[in-house]
Amino acid sequence: MRQIDLTGKRAVVVGGATGIGRASAYALAQAGANVVTLSRRSRAASFDGPSEVAARITHRALDISRREDVVRTFSQLATGGLDIVVLSAAVIEPASAVDADDALWRRHMDVNVDGTFTCVRESIRHMLAAGTAGKVVVIGSISGLVGNPGFAAYCASKGLWVNLTRQLALDCAPRGINVNSVLPGFTMTDLADIYDDETKATIAAAVPAKVWAAPEQIADAVLFLASPLADYVHGVSLPVDGGYVAAGPI
Repeated sequence: MRQIDLTGKRAVVVGGATGIGRASAYALAQAGANVVTLSRRSRAASFDGPSEVAARITHRALDISRREDVVRTFSQLATGGLDIVVLSAAVIEPASAVDADDALWRRHMDVNVDGTFTCVRESIRHMLAAGTAGKVVVIGSISGLVGNPGFAAYCASKGLWVNLTRQLALDCAPRGINVNSVLPGFTMTDLADIYDDETKATIAAAVPAKVWAAPEQIADAVLFLASPLADYVHGVSLPVDGGYVAAGPI
């Protein structure tokens, strides 16, 4: 059986200080990759486990809504080479389409759409310039496939990535770059704090697996798509949701 070995690979995880991004950074480092995490936080995330794994993870502060900073940062990172880029930064705030004001809508678009796209575009440009194969994995959401009442801006921003992942794959597959998305279901990160305990229990009951995901379970899918095991996988948006989407309307 083939094992995932990313020794010597150079990975960047945007939004890598918390939640799914943090778990993904650690999973990549466990597989041997050297990982740079990027987030608005100036301090690096703390990692439990073997010190040699944590030593392969470094951190830089970056606000991806600032286009010039993104371009400059990826140019600097690309000098050492880019093999894997994971996009996990996100904004989520509750508001229906009727209640969402311009500022809330703009915050979602600045990070979830424009900022993430700039990171993806710059990553691919540098991979192409270097003439190397690469893996780009966008963390979307099942909210890009199904509605989530009261989260209009978030659903809109995540829905864009389902189709854009396909288009990017068409552009990049002939050049040896894999672009795919992971669509997490309800996952126990700090973003889950927008729900109270009763709502969390109600949601869990609606998931066929009857539990929320742990960030590490989403990171397992990221690790697969970032690895040579997924060399022939292009343009896929993979739900990792305990069967929520498969169950249909609940």
